[in-house]
Amino acid sequence: HSAYLFYASFGKGKESGYFAEVYATNAEDLSLYNPVSLLAGEAVNSRTGVVLSDSFAEKIGAKVGDALTVTRYGSDKKAELTVRGIAKREGVFAFADVLLSEVVASRLLLSVDDLAVYNRFFVDFSEEKLLSLGVTAEQATALIDEAATAFELQSPVNDNNVQATLRYQSLLLFTIAVLVAALGAVLIYTAVSLVMKERIATAALFKSAGASSGALALYLLTEIFLYGVVGSLLGIAGSYGVSAIFGALTGTVSSFSVGGGFALIGMLFGVVLSLLSSLAPVLRLASSPLYDLLHADTPILQPKALPAVVACGLFITLFLWSAFASVSTAFVVGIFAGISVVFLLFAGMPFVVKWSSILLRRCTADRPRVGRLYLAATGAAYNRHTQSGARLLAIAVTAVIAITVFLGNANQQLQSFVDLFRADIMISASSEEMQDIAAEARQADEVTGSYLGYIEISCKFEAAESTTVTVIAVRGQEYDEVLAVSDFGIDVDSLTHGEGRRAAISGGMAMKFGLSVGDEFTVIVDGKPMRFVLASLLESPLTLMFADLSSLGVAPNACFVRGTDTSYADLCEKYALKGAVYHVSDAFSYAIDLASSYITVFAVFAILVILFAAAGYVIASLASYRDRKREYELLSAAGASKGDLRRIVAAENGIVVGVSLIVGTAFAFALLFILQNMLKSIGLYFALLG
Repeated sequence: HSAYLFYASFGKGKESGYFAEVYATNAEDLSLYNPVSLLAGEAVNSRTGVVLSDSFAEKIGAKVGDALTVTRYGSDKKAELTVRGIAKREGVFAFADVLLSEVVASRLLLSVDDLAVYNRFFVDFSEEKLLSLGVTAEQATALIDEAATAFELQSPVNDNNVQATLRYQSLLLFTIAVLVAALGAVLIYTAVSLVMKERIATAALFKSAGASSGALALYLLTEIFLYGVVGSLLGIAGSYGVSAIFGALTGTVSSFSVGGGFALIGMLFGVVLSLLSSLAPVLRLASSPLYDLLHADTPILQPKALPAVVACGLFITLFLWSAFASVSTAFVVGIFAGISVVFLLFAGMPFVVKWSSILLRRCTADRPRVGRLYLAATGAAYNRHTQSGARLLAIAVTAVIAITVFLGNANQQLQSFVDLFRADIMISASSEEMQDIAAEARQADEVTGSYLGYIEISCKFEAAESTTVTVIAVRGQEYDEVLAVSDFGIDVDSLTHGEGRRAAISGGMAMKFGLSVGDEFTVIVDGKPMRFVLASLLESPLTLMFADLSSLGVAPNACFVRGTDTSYADLCEKYALKGAVYHVSDAFSYAIDLASSYITVFAVFAILVILFAAAGYVIASLASYRDRKREYELLSAAGASKGDLRRIVAAENGIVVGVSLIVGTAFAFALLFILQNMLKSIGLYFALLG
């Protein structure tokens, strides 16, 4: 069924409206969506009817019978429509927000009521239809994919841009999830270690009654298993809250649900993480001899030097390897180097706190005025509880600083893409019409310039077809009028002068393929392999390539216009059915807004990480205070006031927290260095350090 795609703003009453992806089709095809996929109402062919997807209806708070004010995206034309139906997220509504008849669409697009041009087709499958045709779903899909190459869709939002942004943000979300899981494992380990210390008497009783080490370990692990089940169920329930937070922060409504399979996987992950994280302290307690248990001498909370030395050596080795690794292996090496950062902090932080405290104690020895600080440093040096809590803080600080710096840089770099264009308006249409469109646009009111250009998304590198680049080209003498390439470190003369067809690409992609200025490379442009000479490097993480249109050898497919909002509205109306007319920034603002929304959510995750670590540290500190009441009573008997005790406790925790902040910050920069090299290997050049 053929359809016309455009974008509009839908709102109730005088509201500003919400961005919507709109599909319009003829009356016969419209009837196919009634009443099978509708939750309520009918998809009638009228001059005012509209059908909304259920998620979009929830987003704008609309129900059947409500009146909506609609504005065509990129135009000042408005229409008053009535909601005739609300549909499930299936069929066409799986990728559309709104369904209209061509009669309603024409009222938004043209002054006439006859829309005869369509720019997309889609097919509805049913098992009955497939059986009647004698084909499988795979065969039918293959035939449609083959036929779809004859259809070209011009739209302000390119699916490839959105998908690339989603993949990029998914990688960030996965990285944060791994860091949170690592922090959770440390918190579980610390908490279980504290609990095992309290269970020494219980373990001694079990051993005295003849229980084996295995039976004792099974008893303790069963208790942890039950906690893991409860915690996992609470986490799954909390996922609905996360969805609500995401919707509130981004202004979107996610259709979110956890099926039985995903719930089971989530519960298994939580239980396995709990058991693995608590295995070491449980086995240490269960395998301790009865004599040690009776004398409360089991080293439940004592750190071991050998794991710390091994973790330090592993980190240094992988860190240096990630610095000097080839681009092709930097990503894999970087993953293990990043994990080694967490291992090093986990194994080494108690020793760092102890050594720092010993150094501070030596500096304050025999100085009565700093006696409280001496006592605090002594306590920090030997207090296993707070040293274990320092692990939490250091890992959390490392994660939060690295995430904050990286996300801030990512947002800034993505936003720089909007600043690339000096032109205000862009018209995208068939190549045959571009010359006439550019000439006509130049004569429009309040237009100060009209320039031909070429844009193609996802041009493949011949050396690695899995790598794609967005090619942008205008004539050399027009670059300063159209694009601010000089702000990205490109010398326009380098693109227009010299032998061969010349281009500029991002520094990350050049590193990935081992290219230097003056080298040659091949890119598939307009379906043909083209040889380019690398003229200069682009200071951006984005996979862009700039070339001179005069030497590109392809017909222009875009027109860049410098004009006002008035000229923009006139051009939108004039070329509504020939192509897409939109503000240049809108070509990429949807993907950038999407990225910004994710970054906002990630910032919330960063705050939760800090709160998570702080809660764990408070638990460790309270356990320490409870265990050391006898020590404080002796100090009190020796003349220390309650204020003195409070200051000693505060100073001791201040030493631990301060050391954790310093070490965590240092390793955050190490993590950023590793991450920077990882991203270069996939063609994203983020100058996070230097």
